[in-house]
Amino acid sequence: MKKKTEDLLNQLVNQLESKEDFDKVREQLLKRGVEALLLAEMSAHLGYSSGDQPVADNLRNGFSEKTIKTATGNQRIKVPRDRQGSFDPVIVPKHKSMSQELEDCVLLLYAKGMSNADIIDFLEQTYKVKYSTSQVSIITNQMMKDIKVWQTRPLQDQYAVVWIDAIHYKIRHEGKVISKAAMIVLGIDLEGKQDILSIYIVENESATAWATILDDLKTRGVTDILFLCSDNLTGLQKSVEAIFPKSVHQICIVHQIRNCLKFVSYKDRRKIIQAIKLIYKADNESMARQAFEDFKEEWNHKYPLAVKSWENNWEHLTAFLAYPSEIRKLIYTTNIIESFNASLRKFTKNKRVFPTDDAALKSIYLAAMQIEKKWKKTRYGWPQIYNQLAIYFENRIL
Repeated sequence: MKKKTEDLLNQLVNQLESKEDFDKVREQLLKRGVEALLLAEMSAHLGYSSGDQPVADNLRNGFSEKTIKTATGNQRIKVPRDRQGSFDPVIVPKHKSMSQELEDCVLLLYAKGMSNADIIDFLEQTYKVKYSTSQVSIITNQMMKDIKVWQTRPLQDQYAVVWIDAIHYKIRHEGKVISKAAMIVLGIDLEGKQDILSIYIVENESATAWATILDDLKTRGVTDILFLCSDNLTGLQKSVEAIFPKSVHQICIVHQIRNCLKFVSYKDRRKIIQAIKLIYKADNESMARQAFEDFKEEWNHKYPLAVKSWENNWEHLTAFLAYPSEIRKLIYTTNIIESFNASLRKFTKNKRVFPTDDAALKSIYLAAMQIEKKWKKTRYGWPQIYNQLAIYFENRIL
């Protein structure tokens, strides 16, 4: 039943077209949230989690059903029972209807991922109920089950484009606060549907990390990626060649320009930008090469590192020039995933330091779900793009 509910929810999200559709999905989210909190309260009440060794005589004893009143109408939920009948849930009090404030609390816990202290303070101020830190930890940790299911869900066989980008967060690790990368993977399948494929927390942006991420995509069913787009990430190209050898790896032109300008004095930047524009605005790779040679001849004596940054990555910087304009616009930059990451930061910016990787993952995941409507959609103008892909990859389109 749980699997069927999850499948139904995923289908509803994919087909959102109106406020009514959104309300239906919201009701499902509320139901799942309330039931998850009830399970967490039962674990706190008994003193052990489901599946663990009981620490007392009182045990779980199935479920009863209860109808709760919400802002959108009545909702039927399952309430866990204990053998001694001593379980008195806070989230859905016995003989009382669910208030709007309590409904908002559930959505807050599921959509915001606040700290334990914030949640305790909110519950105490709103409902005059004080949860212990351990109880709140049990409640918020219930979300990790949903996250793990989401992280391991099957993916499409083939993706037209996959973007990889990182957001860095401060996370405690072995008694120290260090910077770790939350690697966001966004993809567009051959139907033009855009989706976040996964989120990974890694300590170092390395070839090993990229190989793990790409291998995970393959394990979950991805057999081919036409274009893989990223910043100039150390070691990524080797991982792409090892795991998805047919993929075209495009390095973001915007990132390349920024990196290039790091080696250029401010007074020369305008001239450098104009010269670079002739490279990436060229009609084809041959014309781009000529523009680069002109750029090299004029500036190599003064800014050899800027020139070298183009020379070292030429193949992956100019890969997009082999395709028509619609495909070029799609792959030459990682702006699409950077826009998503910027939205994530609005929800996670108040978190200066996360206590664990899981705490960071919960916050990022919940923020992603909060802005889901902005990124989970069908790409505009996809039929024309697909027809072009079918021409350039006629032997690979499944």
